Amino acid sequence: MTQTSLSPSVILRDALSRVGPVFIPLAVLALPANILPLLIPGAALKGVFNFVLAIVVGPILGGASIALANRALANENIDLGTALAMAWQRAGQLILTSILLLVILIPSFLLLLIPGIYLSVRLFASQYEVMLGRHSAIDALKASWELTEGRWWEIFWPTFAIAIIIGLPIGILSAIFMNAAFGGWITGLLGVVLTPVLLMSFLMIYKVVKGQTIAAA
Repeated sequence: MTQTSLSPSVILRDALSRVGPVFIPLAVLALPANILPLLIPGAALKGVFNFVLAIVVGPILGGASIALANRALANENIDLGTALAMAWQRAGQLILTSILLLVILIPSFLLLLIPGIYLSVRLFASQYEVMLGRHSAIDALKASWELTEGRWWEIFWPTFAIAIIIGLPIGILSAIFMNAAFGGWITGLLGVVLTPVLLMSFLMIYKVVKGQTIAAA
């Protein structure tokens, strides 16, 4: 079938129905960002880890997540090792794209919130274009900019709504257990559980915007 709806409820419903076959490997790929920081002592070491994660490790894990979710939408089998190998082949461009996005988005968010939100939506497809479209980093940014031309609100609304819906339980539990010794573990584990659904939802939004066919479940 060709999915055409960008309704957050429809996207979430379909993402939940399609994420099952790759839920565990997607959750494994979410572990470093959600759990490993809890095991690192000291603010300085955590800062170094988070920097390396954001610049080097995260883009590769994100590329592998895209490969897994994309194969699941095509009803094709893929294992974690194969997805990581696919992402490793694109590692240079994934990392460069991540760096360029940070260079573009961080100043825009620091200077004023609205430009940051605008640019993040216009460039949201960049990593997908690197991984699935096989573009270079620069060409991926251009492809995302062209893809989102005149469709800002159409893309912003479902991504924002889904991020809020999925992030709300984490925010609530963080507030409840903020002073508990195990609070970080609760929110971290919940993040691992919810990340696969978020990843699948965002990929489906990309597919709809791209006008690509999604195989029937």
